[in-house]
Formats: sequence, C-alpha cells, structure tokens
Amino acid sequence: MLIAAFPDVKGIGMKVAKALKADYTTIDVRDFPDGEFNLKLRKNPGHKKVVIINSLIKDPDEKIIETVLAGGIVRDYGAKKAILVATYFPYMRQDKHFKKFDSFSSKHVVGLFRDFDKIIAIDPHLHRIHNLSQLSGKAKSISVNNLIVNYIKKKFKGDFEIIGPDHESKQWARVIAKGLKKKVIILKKTRLGDKNIRQNYAKFQKSNLIIIDDIISTGRTLVGVIKMAKKQGARRKITCIGIHGILVGNADKLIRKHAELITTNTIPNKYAKINISPRIVEELKKER
Repeated sequence: MLIAAFPDVKGIGMKVAKALKADYTTIDVRDFPDGEFNLKLRKNPGHKKVVIINSLIKDPDEKIIETVLAGGIVRDYGAKKAILVATYFPYMRQDKHFKKFDSFSSKHVVGLFRDFDKIIAIDPHLHRIHNLSQLSGKAKSISVNNLIVNYIKKKFKGDFEIIGPDHESKQWARVIAKGLKKKVIILKKTRLGDKNIRQNYAKFQKSNLIIIDDIISTGRTLVGVIKMAKKQGARRKITCIGIHGILVGNADKLIRKHAELITTNTIPNKYAKINISPRIVEELKKER
C-alpha cells in the first residue's frame, strides 16, 4: 500500500502510513502561469493499492481538480487500486433539488471522482441523505465520533451537558452524548441568511456545556448558543467542539470571546487537538 497525501494533510498521511507500515509519498502541486495545476507523485504507484488523502477545503473547487488529477495519475501508472480519503468532502449541503433547475451538488461532485475505485469521506455534511453510498456505490462515509468521545473522557472532568446547536447537528451530538452517558439538548434553528439565524430558547441545567457541531463555518450558530447560555449563567464553562473547522473570517474570535474552541484535524488549524488518523487507519486495514 502507498499512502499519498497532499501537502495540507501531510501530517495525517505520515501518521497513517506509519501505523499501517505502508510506503508514503507527498503529492507535489505546482501552478502553470495560467493557473492550471501540474501534479507529480514522488514514488511509483504501479502495482500498489494507492490511498490519496486530501482535505477538499480552502478553495474546494481547486482541491477537487487537484484530487481528480491525482486519481488520473494513479490510474495511468498502473495502480492496483485507487482509494480517496477525503478528510473534508465539500458540496454536501445541496443534497437534493430544492428549487426548479438548481444543482444537486452532492451527487454531481461525487461523480467527478471516476478514476477512484473507492471514496471514503470523514463525516460529510449529510442531512436528507444518510450515507454517501446513496449517491455512489463506491462512496462511503465514516465518522470520528468515537475519537471525540474518547477525547472528552480524557480532558473533561465533572458534570456537563451536551448541546447540539441545530437539528442537523443531532446525528453527531446524540451519538457522542450516548457514548458519554450524558443527556443531550438539540436546539431548533431557522436560517434567515448565510450569516443570520434564529434559534429556539432552551433551558440548560448544568453549569458546564459542550456544544457539538460537525462544521464550524461562520460561527454564528455556535455564538447563538453561547449567548443563550451566558444569559442563564455568566460563569458557565462552555466548550465548542467541531469536526470540521472551516472557520470563515473571524469565526474563531467570535467563539473564543466566551468559549473554548476545539476541532479535529480534518482541516488543519491551530485549534485542531483531536487527531483523526486512527479512524483512517482502522478503515484502511480492511483494504490490506
């Protein structure tokens, strides 16, 4: 097996390769003067099961093209199998046609990765669709919920309450709360715009709160919960844990005014304290 990681996720790739005792290479990416990409693997993928790891964020359109090109290289040079591990998989919000003639982007984007035999995505933002396999028979979603449960068990003592900031967070917050044997409160949210939301009021019973969300983008959803919690008890200790820390603009500053911010390293950032490579290793062992 050859683990080939893009530069942004080199750390994850090296950890995965070491745990699997597999060969490792970084994928070199350079730009032509006109902005087109030129990619190169440093090691021969021929006659190997090649796992390409990338986080398709920070200009997802570019990351998608880079990943498609990498899959083409692996296929052209005779890999036995090409597997994509997307630590973050974009374009999942549009998981159906919402209006006449609009894009069903999750289905359309998954279809671009035709040179891969298998696609593994970590906690994609699925709502009406429950697994990527509903979009493509070669696609699969896996979760790092258990890693978050283990992290909370090690780092958080005393009593606390698990909060899901909206209905879409329920599938993560409930599983994590169950793993911790804690009750969970799921708030309802109405989105009034990209940066404008309204949440229903909820009474929090515990002094310490852990808010769980899959994607932290603008931070507005979490800030709404934080403000609600602070009005109920100024001394509350509040922690926000997100699987994917996109952190657009000043999202981290808004959250950290009154709460601790923790993410996994699906998208490398300075708040990424939860390493997801063990979950990737667990899944790839099935390919040995």
